[in-house]
Amino acid sequence: MRTSNLLFKTAVICLALASTALLHSCNDDDDEDDPPAPNPSAITIQGDDNVVLAPGETTDVEMTFDGGGAAAAIIVNRNGGFLEEIAISASASSFTYTTPAVENDASEGDEISYSFALENTAGTVSGATQFTISVAVYPTIDLGGTEVYNVTLPSDGIVPDGTEVLFSEGRSYFIENSVFFGSGSSLTIEAGVTVYLNSSADAAVEVEAQLGSAVNINGTSTAPVVMTSDAVLTTGDPQPGDWDRFRLDETQNAVVRYLRCEYADNGFRISGCDDSNTVEYFQAFRCDAEGLYITDGNIHLSRILNTKSGDNGFRVGDDYNGTMQFIICQGEDHDETEFRLRETASLEAANLTILGPGQNASQGGDLFEGSAIENTFKIYNSILAESVDEDLKLEPIMVTDLNGDYVFAYSYVFNNADPIKDEAMDFFGTFDMNGDPLTNPFFNNALTGGESPDDFTFETIPGIGVDQFVPSTTVTAKENFNPSSVNPVFESVTFVGAVENAANDWTIGWAKNPDGTIR
Repeated sequence: MRTSNLLFKTAVICLALASTALLHSCNDDDDEDDPPAPNPSAITIQGDDNVVLAPGETTDVEMTFDGGGAAAAIIVNRNGGFLEEIAISASASSFTYTTPAVENDASEGDEISYSFALENTAGTVSGATQFTISVAVYPTIDLGGTEVYNVTLPSDGIVPDGTEVLFSEGRSYFIENSVFFGSGSSLTIEAGVTVYLNSSADAAVEVEAQLGSAVNINGTSTAPVVMTSDAVLTTGDPQPGDWDRFRLDETQNAVVRYLRCEYADNGFRISGCDDSNTVEYFQAFRCDAEGLYITDGNIHLSRILNTKSGDNGFRVGDDYNGTMQFIICQGEDHDETEFRLRETASLEAANLTILGPGQNASQGGDLFEGSAIENTFKIYNSILAESVDEDLKLEPIMVTDLNGDYVFAYSYVFNNADPIKDEAMDFFGTFDMNGDPLTNPFFNNALTGGESPDDFTFETIPGIGVDQFVPSTTVTAKENFNPSSVNPVFESVTFVGAVENAANDWTIGWAKNPDGTIR
């Protein structure tokens, strides 16, 4: 209630009381004052106190109250300020209020808050009762019995300059055809949003943010953003490749946090993105091709999980020259490399856990592959395990020391069918039968004994196995190596692998297990 309104009413009441006193003094027959009006009750909203409306729509608010026979007015506030006062009869006990139409320029997810209070004839006002309108700019569509918002797009799918697209917290949306965010447009997706992509489109649906667009995808560990196939609702049988991909193409300052892409072709395509972009807490789940396909740029990726992609889990190529930390790949039973470095890409990474489908899987597949002489890589505090084929598959490289272009150090390799072949031997050196180093002892990888892989004893980590990336307890790298000591972009940790232990598992609550359950 406005202060000025209260002061005015107070003044009127005081004048009325003074006039009443004067009349009483002139009327010897009036022996008693009239009884005071009872305090008004708070208003009760009948039905939902939060409704969803489109721009241009109104709604009726049904309310009841007890004014004790002395009701005077309904006071209406909107968005914290006084809107209007509506006179009612003293005996009224209910009222229907029709809200003003939602503004035509209202945005998706806007909230319009109302409060209603009852005032009596003595000027006493009840406590306020709240009512909220949430704005939805898109119409709804039925998908397998579930109502979702059908995103309306330009006919060519290109979101023009100056257009903001927002998907509001906790809502579900359907995208029928591919959408491209051009320069000057923006995409914002709030926590808990699920975006269903059309699996029946003539051309596989993709969502792409291009150079000059703004992207802000902000899920949480308890309410991630999910991009998935509409077949989750329509048939209950989604398949890898039901839609195309989510892509960042030369974006700057984009934020992608707690996003899960399911049943795509490529889960996440990143091209030409620099380190002004933030990508962390992402899962590619059961994609048909690559889980993550990254080219050019120098973006830093953190806490990324690929689960059971049909092709490479991670494909990194062209002139990418970036960094990664806390990376997990749960490999599929296929004849593909789980983490593949191609073309002239360079990579510096720490805390990888790259897992194959196990030594008994039906098809071959390597864990890490460097496929061109132009590649350079430095990898620290990592785990490569459970391959049916090779752990490290490398073309001829020149291994020198920790300052060289090729480094694989302070890491664990175990339970691999064809371990440490050819050039990979240079990262492990040779040892005499007492375990004393003969060559290259400085990479500090976890194994002992022998002058060939057949004689090595590989140290294992309890808890790590096929699809199992959480160790039973924290395992510290040799010499307590901290990757932040060689590159400050890395978080300061000394444990090996992408996850420290069960108490510090960043995948809990938002990522999926291979069977589709939430971790």
